Amino acid sequence: MALKKGTKIAIGIVGGLFIGTITVVAIIFFLILLFFTGGPAKVTRNIDKYEETMAEYQRPRGVRTEFAIFPDTILESAKADGNKPDFYFSFQNTFSDPTCEVYLKCHYSDDDYNSELERLKEIKRAGNPIIYQDSDRFIGPSYITIDHNDYSYEYALDLGDNSIAYIYTAYKCSIRSVKKIPKEYLPSDFEESLTFENGN
Repeated sequence: MALKKGTKIAIGIVGGLFIGTITVVAIIFFLILLFFTGGPAKVTRNIDKYEETMAEYQRPRGVRTEFAIFPDTILESAKADGNKPDFYFSFQNTFSDPTCEVYLKCHYSDDDYNSELERLKEIKRAGNPIIYQDSDRFIGPSYITIDHNDYSYEYALDLGDNSIAYIYTAYKCSIRSVKKIPKEYLPSDFEESLTFENGN
């Protein structure tokens, strides 16, 4: 009887040590994963929080850009007549560099559309003028401030019909990792341009 009791105690101790070890390893693994991935992405879709969100995460507090291509405020015509700009902001503070996806699409009045195109043409980033492209890489004329530099893109697409899409991606190196931006709005060489050899 004493042997059985001792055996039970030994099994209990071994089982407890085993479960405790697995728990400690799981906690350490979770903390390492949290360190490298930054935890769940912070996502904003509310257009009423556009200005606040863009200001909160721009350089130097968040991503490596000032979001120069994006408008400072949403023009009133983009919200008129039942229009609602399409807005998506995802930020994940991953190890070394944050992973980010920002998408804004606005439909403007004639005057606001033309003034917005003029603003885009005048943008300077780090003293360099904006790059204008009208090529097969994009579905329409594009105004580019970051072109696959440091695994990032930042550009605006003139979609015609008074619509403009504004896009920023950082460390989204595959089309599958892009959640909201329509795939046709990405450059045709998106994945190829963000490989280890080309991303920098």
